[in-house]
Amino acid sequence: MTRHPFPLTIPPALTAYILDFHWDLDLLHALDLPVLAMPITDLAHHLDLPFWAYDGPFHVTPRQVAADPVTYHAQYERTLAADLRHPLDVVHRPDDRITILDGVHRLLRAELEGRRTVDVRVLPWSALDEIAVRE
Repeated sequence: MTRHPFPLTIPPALTAYILDFHWDLDLLHALDLPVLAMPITDLAHHLDLPFWAYDGPFHVTPRQVAADPVTYHAQYERTLAADLRHPLDVVHRPDDRITILDGVHRLLRAELEGRRTVDVRVLPWSALDEIAVRE
């Protein structure tokens, strides 16, 4: 069986970050992955990308939400409710980049709180099939 393609059109700004196939969050969370503390500065560029929905998918960046919590109330509330006891899930790409799979709200909350590091679970690129939704 083949991987089920990602269900939305990915904007150019995000093609280097979002996987091109549909994956399952429960499968990801069930994996036994190493956890390490990562400097927030290593992941902070994610906060400048339009990951979040506002009048449609991929319209607002986390930093825009932080700068205007009234307009982006729903995303801001999700950020404040994000539980930093749970590590972010990231993938280690073949080009050595680390990109977030799950946890951008937690990353923004950690930055707003002035934290220097955040815990991450690192999924190796070779393990992507373990989280893929199959057709």
